[in-house]
Amino acid sequence: MGEEKLTFLGNPKLEAKRILLRKLDISDAQDVFDYASDPKVSKYLTWDRHKSIDESIEYIRKALDRYEKDEAGEWAVILRDINKMIGAIGFVQLDPHNFCGTIGYVIGSKYWGKGLMTEAVRKLIDFAFSEMGLNRIEAYHAIDNEASGRVMQKAGMSFEGVLRQKMFAKEKFWDVREYAVIKDDWGRV
Repeated sequence: MGEEKLTFLGNPKLEAKRILLRKLDISDAQDVFDYASDPKVSKYLTWDRHKSIDESIEYIRKALDRYEKDEAGEWAVILRDINKMIGAIGFVQLDPHNFCGTIGYVIGSKYWGKGLMTEAVRKLIDFAFSEMGLNRIEAYHAIDNEASGRVMQKAGMSFEGVLRQKMFAKEKFWDVREYAVIKDDWGRV
């Protein structure tokens, strides 16, 4: 393994049954604003709801800039049957020395409870193990955001513990539940 460099391989399109993961594009600004402006969606996330479409455009521009550096690891989650961006998923942290990545995701409230994000998480984990060379994938959620924990469980991740005051967002410290899966276990999930 040694000093291998982990890359996102150009953030290729990743296809699953009902969703497609692809690079974000400026043309996604309205779709991003549709979910990111919803206070229910941002309630447990590190960022506040978008108050203008300009905030959504800025978010996309940052992702585009990171694509140029092969750093982003962020994909638009597209609902295939209507060809609409309904959320995003990607790596919020990458530890190349330990071949470990932490994923984060968001999805519009209209699409909650349908298994769509579980499908996206599974697709991204599969890509991370089979193409990126990662050995461990982690994710965590605010304690009160139990729905996010169910996504992690259904995607094949195992609960590893509570990390006290792991996250600082919205002027306070948050306890989080951490889930993970390792490559050796992935084929058995």
